Amino acid sequence: MKANRNLFRNLLVVSALFLAVNMYAKKFSYNEQKLGGNFKLVFYASNKIDADVIATETYSLVDSLNNILSNYLLNSEISVLNKKRILENPSIELLEVLKYSQMAFNKTNGYFDISIQTLIKFWDKAGTKGKYPSNKCLEKQGKYIGLNSVFKIDESNMLKLKRKSKLELGGIAKGYIIDEVFEFLKSKNITSFLIEAAGDIRVCGTPENQDYWSIGVSANNRNNYLVNLESGKAIATSGKTYRFRIIEGKKYSHIVNPKSLKPITHNFTTSVIANNAVTADYLASTFNIVTDLNEIKTILKKHNNVELLQFSSNGIIFETDNFFN
Repeated sequence: MKANRNLFRNLLVVSALFLAVNMYAKKFSYNEQKLGGNFKLVFYASNKIDADVIATETYSLVDSLNNILSNYLLNSEISVLNKKRILENPSIELLEVLKYSQMAFNKTNGYFDISIQTLIKFWDKAGTKGKYPSNKCLEKQGKYIGLNSVFKIDESNMLKLKRKSKLELGGIAKGYIIDEVFEFLKSKNITSFLIEAAGDIRVCGTPENQDYWSIGVSANNRNNYLVNLESGKAIATSGKTYRFRIIEGKKYSHIVNPKSLKPITHNFTTSVIANNAVTADYLASTFNIVTDLNEIKTILKKHNNVELLQFSSNGIIFETDNFFN
């Protein structure tokens, strides 16, 4: 009986401390241009001075990771690898992203392929010229992609890339950076926050007086669906509605199917909820390519705790059972 009273007393103390923290915590929001779009932070802290310091340190972390992983920076590690074909002593961060990419390639049956960079550039040129390429030209480009055949990590962690092949981390680096920011904010004892990078989101805790973080999922820049994200969950959205090229009068997505070697032409958007932003990021791109229901189910079986929504401006095309639960 005494043990029960002590347990109850301890619970009251913990509850009082929790209420005190939330009573004095204030909501702070920040937004800077990072990773090619808005990078937003929303979190609760005791005062603005501390919050400003944490936000500044967070954005510095984002910049440091972008300096490693960005294909748009000539001196980034990934750009150096693409240029020299060999990179000794890569950073831990680049190595982690590349190993995640290898795993993603295998778990998506090759639909998520960071070696697709040369093919994307090829289609960009086709878009500039406005002329659809021949099958012979496409087959030639296919020789330079396929992650498992064009890229290797040896036993000493040296990176080796096949001649004329290039790696593009746009479909996974953003998720990785969000996850790194997630861990950084937790290390600063921030227990309730939202991170958003160009539409990809991960949350921790809950906002004030709410049970979940409510997130709008959109197609054609309209918030069509509302999703409640639990603490720790991430959501990523991919679709041709945001970027496309026009060839011979027809719209083609910026997303290219590594199996067919051609851009997708269907007009829908994909949102994925996962336990981390890396998984949500690469699966959102994957499921924007894969339309066959059996292939979708095969890939989903290889991932735990993943929810999927495919939709267009006309409505839902496919959803898993618990996407909105």
